[in-house]
Amino acid sequence: MTGSWAAGNNASLDVLHQVQGSLTVAMIMAPRMDLMTCQPEDLLPGVVAENTEFFSYIPVVNEDDHIIGLLRAEEWFLADPPSCTVADVFEPLSERQVIGSDASIFDFIITADDRPIRLVVSGGKVSGLVSLSDLQQLPVRAALFTLVTSLEIVMAEVITRHWERPEDWMSQLSELRQGQLQDLIVAAKARDGFVGEIAYTQFGDKKSLIGKGGFLSRSKTKALESLRKIQQLRDDLAHANFYANSPDQARHVCDVVRDILVVKTELLERLSE
Repeated sequence: MTGSWAAGNNASLDVLHQVQGSLTVAMIMAPRMDLMTCQPEDLLPGVVAENTEFFSYIPVVNEDDHIIGLLRAEEWFLADPPSCTVADVFEPLSERQVIGSDASIFDFIITADDRPIRLVVSGGKVSGLVSLSDLQQLPVRAALFTLVTSLEIVMAEVITRHWERPEDWMSQLSELRQGQLQDLIVAAKARDGFVGEIAYTQFGDKKSLIGKGGFLSRSKTKALESLRKIQQLRDDLAHANFYANSPDQARHVCDVVRDILVVKTELLERLSE
């Protein structure tokens, strides 16, 4: 039963990778037509006063309406702007500020805490803007959940390969969890719905087993702490949409996503040995 479950797992990973690749920044960007813009010769205090929506960054355009840079307007949310023009303070356009419209949402997330604003480019022109606050959007939530699910699949595969028999890995869990799992397994078999013991574990069970197994290069303490943060993100995604509702929380998500990718890569390397 474990072998057939693993084969299905690999297929599931392929599907999840396809889903992740299909979720692009174009799905979460603010379209170009909806962006507030300003010009280099505009007086900064006037631009700040007009920013009633409190946009953190405002694209700067020239006389041909081409975007030439970004004004970091958030600097003056709580402070009076200096008496100067936009030209004196805006950041000229650079490669760091742009991302392709077909780029994966993860291409943005893994650097969003360092580059919280990106101009989205499509067909040789800027088609929109994506920012750190967009991590709250539903396509991002879907992308994050598929990433965590793909990690959980890999964790399950590592566990079932390391412990040859289900009772071997199950014995590593608390007596309470062993009893709960046995009840679930018995009930599943009674209704002819049994698909393998590992399928009835929760993320927390897999977290414990991966930590105890020493499958990651970091210490067991650090491994469990990383997995705890990943589990917390998973729970936040499953039960509420408040996982990134502040800049600090959004930056934390970026950090956790990078760690998920590292942990998943290490576990996949274990499977390839």
